[in-house]
Amino acid sequence: MPPRRFSANYILPINGKPIRNGVIGVDEQGTIIEIIEQEEHPKEYAHTEFRNGIIVPGFVNAHCHSELSHMKGKTQQGGGLAQFLLQVNAYREAPESEAERAVEQALKDMYLEGVSALGDICNSALSFEAKKRSPLDCINFIEVLGLRPESADLIIERAKAILQIAADADLGHSSITPHSTYSLSETLWQASSPAFNGQEVISIHFAESLADIAFSNSQTGDFVGVLNELGLPTNTSPKGSPLDILMRHIHPEAKMILVHNTYLPAETIEKTALHFPNAYFCFCPQSNLFIEQKLPAIPQFLAHSNRLVVGTDSYASTNSLSMLEQVRIITSNFPSISFNEVITWATLNGSRALGFQNHLGSIELGKRPGLVLISPFDFEKWALLPHSKARRLA
Repeated sequence: MPPRRFSANYILPINGKPIRNGVIGVDEQGTIIEIIEQEEHPKEYAHTEFRNGIIVPGFVNAHCHSELSHMKGKTQQGGGLAQFLLQVNAYREAPESEAERAVEQALKDMYLEGVSALGDICNSALSFEAKKRSPLDCINFIEVLGLRPESADLIIERAKAILQIAADADLGHSSITPHSTYSLSETLWQASSPAFNGQEVISIHFAESLADIAFSNSQTGDFVGVLNELGLPTNTSPKGSPLDILMRHIHPEAKMILVHNTYLPAETIEKTALHFPNAYFCFCPQSNLFIEQKLPAIPQFLAHSNRLVVGTDSYASTNSLSMLEQVRIITSNFPSISFNEVITWATLNGSRALGFQNHLGSIELGKRPGLVLISPFDFEKWALLPHSKARRLA
């Protein structure tokens, strides 16, 4: 069969300059088999679908909680992380059929809006059946968390059991990961650290709020009240800054995605990047605004632009899983950061962080990244418009 061809005002391959009036040809599996550069004198090629806008590779959502999708519209915004966690605890339980349908819809939403790969946090096997039917490439981050030291072995065994279910379902890469620096007892940290220091990538909520930083440093602040309300101990987690705790328990060469980074000062950014050379910093701006009403100081991370990635978080903390909306929030709030730079974080950098760079993240011959149309687009300013949308083409 002849290739299916797509063209637009510009193709943005990510690994090279924009291609004006370019044509991309893909085979039946979505593998790129043609990249035609035409510039000023475009020709007509058979089976070409032209669109107004720009074509980019499929997005890589580096951080999501698809199994919380049934919470869409149920949580209140702006109360801070401590109160948000109470809401998650209150609404987490749902009829299994309802929760599974919500996961399936969330995966479809992401795919149609251009997501090709997903780094997904899992506390159960709830999302696995939907993922087996989804075209998304997924990494399942099986979380361990718990502040009761006596439960450490049970928590690890449960995580290993979920990991085995994922393996039996042939869901691709999965790994056991700590939820955060503050939510594991010292006993659980020590018992589970070997699982975090292998070759698989892990994902950790990091410096998301002043409340979790205060609790990490001195086991004080808003989290104490939350834990008391939940009947959990407040003195069993390790003390120290979030970075101190990571440095004590995670090998420096570990492959790691640090998620949120909302309250990470410049000095700590540099120290973290230096100590963990394989760590990526993930931004979920829409979720940060929903929970903390604050964005990370993203310009302070630009010295490490090749290690910045983007995620959506979950429907519990946002009403949209659109990666384009995350890009829009970053570029509109930090106009000194270019669209091209942020779209690279949301595609190529994300593919590298999750280990999918051989077939995703950029428009190159032999890759199958998916093709996404962004339209309309401000070509003069080379920027998103308020009503720009992302739509999957292939």
